[in-house]
Amino acid sequence: MELLKLLIPAIVILVVVVLGLGVGIFFSKKKRFPTTSISKNKEMAKRNITCAKHDELHACGIKGGCCGGTNH
Repeated sequence: MELLKLLIPAIVILVVVVLGLGVGIFFSKKKRFPTTSISKNKEMAKRNITCAKHDELHACGIKGGCCGGTNH
């Protein structure tokens, strides 16, 4: 019974947060999810930061990009 006193409010808070995020994305003017890929992030490109897979390919001497990014 004590577990339910903690579990129910936690579930309610979780549902409210998920709905809030969904509403924020649904009603935003961009109408798309934020970009999380390193290869497509402009700020990361400015700092010359690439994804780990690209760094690994480069270290092995294999030319080419990954994740849809450009060759650095």
